[in-house]
Parts: sequence; structure tokens; C-alpha cells
Amino acid sequence: WEQEVAEMRDRINSMRSLFVETMRAKAPQRDFSFIAPQRGMFSFTGLTSAQAEELRARHSVYVVASGGRINVAGMTKANMVPLCEAVASVL
Repeated sequence: WEQEVAEMRDRINSMRSLFVETMRAKAPQRDFSFIAPQRGMFSFTGLTSAQAEELRARHSVYVVASGGRINVAGMTKANMVPLCEAVASVL
């Protein structure tokens, strides 16, 4: 059980880092490095309520409107580029 928890924690941390790196490429004008040290299954992105609504309406990406809290556990290598392109488009 502890091994599975450690593997999930490592995967989530690697997705958080990959998100930061990919956002650096897709939206260099905006610094998302503050997300890397966050912990847990969710991260606050700093997106506004309007940006969160636009993500939902235009890209079917669901984040919590207040603070743009996003589910890092749902991120994968396969969906990272489309996710970050969607986020970059609403900035």
C-alpha cells in the first residue's frame, strides 16, 4: 500500500512539473513556476473566474472558478499539450 501511495505521489508531482514546463513553452509571458512546489491532487493556477468559465465553455476543461484550482491527478503526458494550449488561449 505504501508503495502505491508513493508511486501516485511521484506521478502527480511529475505531472505538476510537466505542466509548469509545458506552460513555459505555451505561454512564456506567464510564470506558473509557483505550481511546482504545491502538494496534493489539486493545484491553484491563479486563473480568474472568467478564465475558468472560458476554459469550460471553449475547451471542456473544468477548473474551480475561485483560484482556478485544477485536478493534477487527471493530467497525463498524453493530455498535457492540449491542456496547456487551452490554458494559454484564455490568458
